[in-house]
Amino acid sequence: MLKILSMLVCYYHADLRKVIVEHLGSLEIVKVNAASLEKVLCEFFEKNNIPWNNLVSMLMDSCAVMRGSKTGLEIRMHQYCPNLLDIDGDSCHHIHNAAKKFSEPFDSYLEKLFSDLQVDHQWSPDQVMYLKEIAMILNLPASSPQRGFVPHRWLSAYDASMATYAMMPAYRVLYYGFLSTADKELYREPLELMYTKYHVNQAGRARIKVVQEELNRKVTNEEEYVLCFTGMTPQGRERKKRVCQKLWHEETTTVLRLSIYMGLLAILKEYVMVFQGSQTLVHKLHDRQLELFLAFMACFVKAEHITQALREMVLEDHMLLPSKEVYVGQEADTFRSQNPNHALLVPFLADVRKAYITTAVYLQKKLPLASPTLTALSALDPLLRGHSQATIQLKRLSGMLRHLLPADQDIQRELVRFNVDLTIPSFKEGESIVEWWGHVFDKPDKYPSLSAMVKCCLSIFHGPRVESSFSLMNEVIEQRSGNMNVPTFNAIQTVKYTLQSRGKTAVQLFRREDVKFGEVDRTLCKNINSAAATYKRQQKMNQKEKQQQQSKYGSQASGSAQQAKKQTAEEEKRARLRHVAKQRKRAMETLVVQAKKKK
Repeated sequence: MLKILSMLVCYYHADLRKVIVEHLGSLEIVKVNAASLEKVLCEFFEKNNIPWNNLVSMLMDSCAVMRGSKTGLEIRMHQYCPNLLDIDGDSCHHIHNAAKKFSEPFDSYLEKLFSDLQVDHQWSPDQVMYLKEIAMILNLPASSPQRGFVPHRWLSAYDASMATYAMMPAYRVLYYGFLSTADKELYREPLELMYTKYHVNQAGRARIKVVQEELNRKVTNEEEYVLCFTGMTPQGRERKKRVCQKLWHEETTTVLRLSIYMGLLAILKEYVMVFQGSQTLVHKLHDRQLELFLAFMACFVKAEHITQALREMVLEDHMLLPSKEVYVGQEADTFRSQNPNHALLVPFLADVRKAYITTAVYLQKKLPLASPTLTALSALDPLLRGHSQATIQLKRLSGMLRHLLPADQDIQRELVRFNVDLTIPSFKEGESIVEWWGHVFDKPDKYPSLSAMVKCCLSIFHGPRVESSFSLMNEVIEQRSGNMNVPTFNAIQTVKYTLQSRGKTAVQLFRREDVKFGEVDRTLCKNINSAAATYKRQQKMNQKEKQQQQSKYGSQASGSAQQAKKQTAEEEKRARLRHVAKQRKRAMETLVVQAKKKK
């Protein structure tokens, strides 16, 4: 099977005064291994007369073919470019894999629920409609389960957890209709309590009952039921049973696991959100990874045992917090304090501890917490200028990139001058690091070597930018264009990235030369105006219909699902910070007591 190797290149564009990403090339690959990739890359560089010395670093995922410690592609590339900077693999991939590690002790309990909910609603538009109607009656911001868990992106479990937790009451009301007669009797009182909690009036309750009856038709045997959907498969019936099991029979287990996911995975998600964007943040890699690891460890390790030697730290039982103090998320913490002897609590906390330890070991192994390269790159931060460590680290960085710097210039003298140069403006909050370094680049006579070095460093890939090329690839190669040859695809990708890097749109590209006297397409203008009018009219009708329903069921306008998610995330973050502060205070008290005993 033919495969495509896509290569992106990142560099500082002097005319645009920014770091841009362009498509270098797409190549046909028949057999994927390190040797074949090495051969293809060498042929490409030779054909296009690209000097190997121009290569500063390579960013790939951490599979054995790409970054194997003995025969991986990156190791092979060192024979052509011995000064290649080692910035490790894509750290965002490491974080996604860490989320996967964390979920392993829970046997993908929630992930299976997310997938079942997603599949159950994906091909049932009427069920989605009923779900949103129930959410409106309960005054909940509705979100669709179709935008839930993505198996190859494990941190999507965080987003799915937030959405599922927010919609949990609506899901429970909806799937109550699929319960057997005996189970309906068993859970009738909790359902009534839910109605009372969410202030559902009689009209709303009557409508919900109609919805439940439309979704399910009971038969004589109370242990079985027949769904009214025509063509419902046995797999569909089993899927609904699994969902009902987790929403009603195992509600406590589901909520506890949602709580730990929402609380803990937020730490990992925050890191990925920083580096998956298009901003140049290579100077933040080391600090952010260190902050991430410390924040993660503080959730289950005693503060006094979290030392600076994080890479060599070995976790032992006496270093871990007791089960009643481990961070488990806001909802689970409330349950733990109110039900300290609950039967489900012990196995849950055991799984949480196992998840913490295995994930910490993985992060400790995969994150380059002691990388001298990333430490040196941190000195690019404009806020460090004026500190002696900035000069020291920039000197180390210049040693790593000596082959790219002018041989007749003394970069150490430039660094000393740069650190105290009053003509360089201070870094302003919100300013791009590339824009700030542009002030230094404007002084080529004063800082020739420093400018060359920094331009190389700012061009280092540090996020999953290659993933975006896959998205563009899916837009180009689809079912109707499956036979497109690779050179054509290569040309399309090159054009797309060129337009993207220069900030051009299709409208800008095809705009009229003479805006005032150029020919106007009257038909196009008419269609645009009529389309806008139709859209606005439909929006007003939808809004009016929604207001009528809210008035009928006595519900109020709820905020957006995004706002609700943001509020929940902020509450979880505050709870986590309170936990860390509490443990730090206890650690200080312990150290004070130990110091007094020594005296």
